[in-house]
Amino acid sequence: MKIVSHVMRKQIFRAMIIGGIVGLFGVGIFLGILQASTKFSSSDSTEVATKSNDGNSSGETIPTAGGATNGPMLFASQAGVYSNYESASAFVSEHPSLKESAIVEVDGKFYIWTSVVTDENQLVFLKDPATFKKAFTLSGDSCKEATIAELPSVLADKNATKLNFKEKSKDSTLPADWQSIGAAASSISTDASIIRLQVLAHYKSKNACLQVKF
Repeated sequence: MKIVSHVMRKQIFRAMIIGGIVGLFGVGIFLGILQASTKFSSSDSTEVATKSNDGNSSGETIPTAGGATNGPMLFASQAGVYSNYESASAFVSEHPSLKESAIVEVDGKFYIWTSVVTDENQLVFLKDPATFKKAFTLSGDSCKEATIAELPSVLADKNATKLNFKEKSKDSTLPADWQSIGAAASSISTDASIIRLQVLAHYKSKNACLQVKF
């Protein structure tokens, strides 16, 4: 009986050792698989991020919502923004104080501006409806026609040299209809900030290459 008991203890002890080794081996395999899976996921994430960053590596300029970044800084007095022209126009018609305003479309939204200046300290705000400052850049970098590409610089000129339409002098660096558009803007107001706004709104609506970014 003692011999049998001794043999059984040996078998149980051996089984425990084998079970322990198998258990450790299984844990090792599990950890190895887990680590490999983590590295694989990390590698995939890095690849996706790299592809995303390199998606426009050709250097091609793609117009983005809101416009370009290299234009001069201008400041508008804004009364509101709407998702369609009809709503913006209805708001303007409801407020007599907006009779000199203009609706400027940027990225499918319609902004109601009452003036545009080159220095934010020159902004004049309305009380009814209340207006507030809207800073933006205007760029003509993607315009193929040189006279249109030059407009941001002309509008950003602090001296407003070329916004004086009383002198009907021709300037080959400006659009052919510059004088007629300026005369129409001047009939709305003699204020340079409003003339600038009206001229900007006109050419922006006719030339998609003129880009505004906020």
